[in-house]
Amino acid sequence: MIYTIDDQPAAEMYLRFLGKEVTDGGDKYKMFQEVGVHYPLQMEREIGEPVMRTPVSIDKEKNALQSDLEMPTGSRFKFSLPPDFDIVEKVVEDARLLKNETAFEAEALLIFSCAGRLSALGPLANAENEGLSDIWKVPMAGFYTYGEYGRAINGKQEFLSTTCCWVALKENK
Repeated sequence: MIYTIDDQPAAEMYLRFLGKEVTDGGDKYKMFQEVGVHYPLQMEREIGEPVMRTPVSIDKEKNALQSDLEMPTGSRFKFSLPPDFDIVEKVVEDARLLKNETAFEAEALLIFSCAGRLSALGPLANAENEGLSDIWKVPMAGFYTYGEYGRAINGKQEFLSTTCCWVALKENK
């Protein structure tokens, strides 16, 4: 639960950033589907790349935000806007770099992409999958998830949010 942002009630501050008010929330919009998935919080970390934390609901009594994953007290974060095509280019470029640097020849690819990306990216979600297909040129399977396990390059395995993770497979003969 996120209670405050810069010593102000979290739900009020977050929604004000988006030009909304907590009182607008009622039944007028669904926090996760209509707001949080498009405007996740980008939590900074001391080590490694930032990670996304998606507001999924509002506790109106406490004027607080419930996020999909923990945000420890004192966390620093940035407000995010919906991604544009550069996010797809980054995923595809990271895949290209990984394949070139490791010289790994996969036989299949599994893709686990956050369901929020489908909503936020719209048709660009297909471009992301097609880009991965063009790089690896192997059979692919996957599905949209509500949270993904993966790691950033040179990072550790961890539970993520609003990401696209893939696993390249090869039979050990």
